[in-house]
Amino acid sequence: MVVEGSTDFRTVFLSDLHLGWGKVSESHLLDFLEGLRTRALYLVGDVLEWLYKPSGVVGPAFDRFASALGGLQSRGTQITWISGNHDQRVYLGNQETIEIRRYLPSIQIRTHERYTAGNGKVYLVVHGDIYDYFAPRRISSKQLVAERLYPLYVRLLDRFPSTRLVRAMQSRKNRDPLLAQHARRFKELMLELASMHDCQGVICGHIHVPECDRANNLEYLNCGDWLEHRSYVAETADGELTLKTQ
Repeated sequence: MVVEGSTDFRTVFLSDLHLGWGKVSESHLLDFLEGLRTRALYLVGDVLEWLYKPSGVVGPAFDRFASALGGLQSRGTQITWISGNHDQRVYLGNQETIEIRRYLPSIQIRTHERYTAGNGKVYLVVHGDIYDYFAPRRISSKQLVAERLYPLYVRLLDRFPSTRLVRAMQSRKNRDPLLAQHARRFKELMLELASMHDCQGVICGHIHVPECDRANNLEYLNCGDWLEHRSYVAETADGELTLKTQ
């Protein structure tokens, strides 16, 4: 279940921000970051679409994003950036990494991490794009159409969230059996990875489907995204991890 709540936490996990992607939900994300109070922040992949405008100048959204993260660091927040498939260049050490470190010199960049919560449980933190190497290569015509329409869908959702058309699109998407199968297979692989790393759960993103599942021996926490759901995983002072929405 996704619940609303405070922005004062022990640790916060954000995934799939896609900052720079059509300005969808940018202001909501940046407002959230500027008001956030947390001991640690994990950016769990697909943070940026690009850092530069065509002119080579860093855009205002990134300026504000870097300023918000810098403010968190000045208040003692430790920030770790987990590489995702949309921001691999950040991890691979190209010019973008140099730019980020100029803004945020103490940020940590990782492919994955083992995180110990306040209650002693250990979680694997990983974006989840490794799933793409195991997913079926054959893409149906329905999937191709859905991928092409997704940018339009999230823009409509951002601007007209309460209209009948958008609600119908959202309901149909959430009931799609192919999407459900995709999410289930993704979860299975993420839990297998957690087990391989001797962890008691996994915190991930990638598929833009927020979920908190504690039904099995291993916990599955998917942060969701900030294009469609504006969701995240947060750890309370007692070490409990919850799924929240802004």
